[in-house]
Amino acid sequence: MRNVALTIAYDGTNYSGWQIQKNAITVQGVIQKVLSNIVQHNVRLKVAGRTDTGVHAVGQVASFRTTSRMSPHEFKEALNSMLPADIRVLGVEDVDEEFHPRYSAKKRWYRYLIYNVEVPSPFFRNYSLWVRKGLDVELLNRYAKVVEGEHDFTSLAMLERGNSPVRIVYSCEVKRRGDFVVVDIVANSFLRRMVRSIVGTFLELEKNSMPPEEMEKIIFAKERRLAGQTAYPNGLYLMKVFY
Repeated sequence: MRNVALTIAYDGTNYSGWQIQKNAITVQGVIQKVLSNIVQHNVRLKVAGRTDTGVHAVGQVASFRTTSRMSPHEFKEALNSMLPADIRVLGVEDVDEEFHPRYSAKKRWYRYLIYNVEVPSPFFRNYSLWVRKGLDVELLNRYAKVVEGEHDFTSLAMLERGNSPVRIVYSCEVKRRGDFVVVDIVANSFLRRMVRSIVGTFLELEKNSMPPEEMEKIIFAKERRLAGQTAYPNGLYLMKVFY
């Protein structure tokens, strides 16, 4: 039995997230159905990170076990010929028996795109969060530095039973690129809605010109109600998983 890893990019607009669900179209469900047809046996994909409804991926990683003798190149060609145009397999490789896309990962990189213009183009509505007011990127970066390091992120995530709220953020940076403000966060792993909660809190604090100390207070309080609203999913991208 082989263990095969896929690197996947997808536009999450038309999907109810990654994880397979009854009565909903999901990225996992679509890929598993195609894979099962290709290898002629049931396939169950393991994944590096379960993205929510509307969230996109540039470098998602998933793996599956198979008895098929198809080469990685043949898998890639077959998958991309049968998958819908908003899902693409960028790479296929055989991996060690012990490899698990989630538990073997050392860190993840997420990016959030903010479209910071007075009148938005309709073409970016599914791929960024529109903010009309000009943003103070320098102040946003001061909030970002507060987030870096090892913290209890209870205030900035949706907690799931059994999950520790402690995470290590290796870097958090905000920069302007033309009409866009880009928030890049790299951490060992992320809690559910953590990146979107962080971005929403940054924007609320910036709107009221609050000092970075307010971000510190929110983290240390461990109270979700003190943080900002969760930013919309359409601006979030899983960029890369590091092993």
